[in-house]
Amino acid sequence: MLLDNEDKISIKKVVEELEDRPELQHVYLHKLFKRDHHKGQRYHEKQISLYAEYDRPNLLPFLRDSTHCPLEKALEICHQRNFVEETVYLLSRMGNSRSALKMIMEELHDVDKAIEFAKEQDDGELWEDLILYSIDKPPFITGLLNNIGTHVDPILLIHRIKEGMEIPNLRDSLVKILQDYNLQILLREGCKKILVADSLSLLKKMHRTQMKGILVDEENICESCLSPILPSDAAKPFSMVVFHCRHMFHKECLPVPSMTSPAQFCNICSAKHRGPGSAILEMKK
Repeated sequence: MLLDNEDKISIKKVVEELEDRPELQHVYLHKLFKRDHHKGQRYHEKQISLYAEYDRPNLLPFLRDSTHCPLEKALEICHQRNFVEETVYLLSRMGNSRSALKMIMEELHDVDKAIEFAKEQDDGELWEDLILYSIDKPPFITGLLNNIGTHVDPILLIHRIKEGMEIPNLRDSLVKILQDYNLQILLREGCKKILVADSLSLLKKMHRTQMKGILVDEENICESCLSPILPSDAAKPFSMVVFHCRHMFHKECLPVPSMTSPAQFCNICSAKHRGPGSAILEMKK
């Protein structure tokens, strides 16, 4: 009801009136935040403590959705209360991914969550840290072997496994690695075939286009001197260059080929960095 009557009683007034009843204050601010993430932004710092005290399940969603929450203050509160998941999120958001991964491994002991975090960050150093931490923990090694194949070379992990160490379900993990690699090879081969087929199709299309004749008549002009491309005296000898982009020039109007630039290009298309003007058809009479 208070939220529906903001014009009669301000947010500031409600918060002040509920200062001695923090639990109700939290309920009000939580509902305000759910309705509009920005309207009560001046109270987001206060809400960190309120969520931590009265509504921890909604603390992490609040931290994710709020763009006005002071991260350092939130990190301090979560550290004090040993809220590991929230601390991991804040460390990651503040750019300290390695500390976040270390906390997942040392506090949560959750290999699946650690692997998922490393996948999300897509950072080679994080995978290296994860491998180093897992190398003396057989259950962690199994989890890595089952999930590392498409992100990091499994050989980096396998070479570091100590001789004689018993790894749960090692055979199944190695079989999965081989299956993943076979799948990658099949996908790459399929992509290569599609790429080659498309390239060949486009090459044939370009060849057909370039083999077509280009009509030249008295209405066409030289793109350089802007005079008619065909001489008024049909008996007079002439030389012209027609590019596949259909721009036409008198041969004498084009730059003379040199040792450094032996090929001729359409001045118009070259200036616009377009490709068709790189091929020519020379006509003489």
